[in-house]
Amino acid sequence: VSTQSTGVLDVLTPYHKLYETTVEFQTKYKDWMDGSFEDIDPDEVDAEVGNFWRTLYKLEKTFANQANPKQMATKMKGKVQDFKENTPLIQCICNKGMRDRHWEQMSKIVEFSIKPDNDTTLRKMIDLNLEPYLEKFEAISEAATKEYGLEKAMAKMVEEWTDMEFIILPYRETGTYILSSVDDVQNILDDQIVKTQTMRGSPFIKPFENEIRDWEEKLITLQEIIDEWLKVQATWLYLEPIFSSPDIMAQMPEEGRRFNAVDKNWRDI
Repeated sequence: VSTQSTGVLDVLTPYHKLYETTVEFQTKYKDWMDGSFEDIDPDEVDAEVGNFWRTLYKLEKTFANQANPKQMATKMKGKVQDFKENTPLIQCICNKGMRDRHWEQMSKIVEFSIKPDNDTTLRKMIDLNLEPYLEKFEAISEAATKEYGLEKAMAKMVEEWTDMEFIILPYRETGTYILSSVDDVQNILDDQIVKTQTMRGSPFIKPFENEIRDWEEKLITLQEIIDEWLKVQATWLYLEPIFSSPDIMAQMPEEGRRFNAVDKNWRDI
C-alpha cells in the first residue's frame, strides 16, 4: 500500500506544483502591479520571478508528452517572461535609494513628472512606456544606490553612539571620580574618523556633504576632549597623592596653593 501511495504522489506532485506555482505567481503579479508602489522590493521581485520561470521551465519539460498540462506550463512561463521584461525598469524606479532629487532628474529626461504619489502603482508606471529612457534612468538609479549606501553608513555611525557610555569610577577616598577605560570609545572614534574621511572623498557624498563634515568635526572635537581629559587626569593622579601629604604642603606652600586651585576645578568638572 505504501509503495502504491508513493507512486500516486510521484504522479500528482508535478500537477500540484503547476497549480501552486500558477496561483502564487498570479497573486504576486496582482500585488506587484496594483499594490503599494513604495513597498516593492526590486531584488525580491527579481529573485521570485527568476524562481517562477525556472520552476515552470522544469514543469514544461516534465509534461513534455502531456499536451494539456504542458500547454498550461508554457502559457504561464510566457506570462512570467512578459513580466520579467520589466525587471530592469523595476530595479531603477523601485530603488529604495530614490529621493526627490532623483525623481526630478528622471522627470526632466522624460519632460513630465513621474514622481510617485500615494496613488502610484507599478502598472501605472509601466504604462508610461519609460523603456526608451532606461539607460539614462539606470545611471541615476546607480547614483541613488551609492548615495543611499553612504546615507545608511552615516546613520549607522550615529546609531553606534546611542548606548555608548563613559565609565566614571570613584577614586580612592578623594571624594571625586576618574574616567575609566575608554578603549571601546576610542575604537569607535578611530574607526569612524577613518570612515568619515573616506566617505568625504566619495563622488556621491554631495547630498550629505554638510552633514558628514559636521559629523567629522564632532568626532575630532570629541577625540581632542578625551585626549586633554586623560592628559589632565594623568597629571592629577600623579600630583594628588603628593599634595595630600601635610609635610609636602608645608615644604611647598606656593605649589600647594596652586595645586589646590587646580584640584578644585578638576573636582567641579
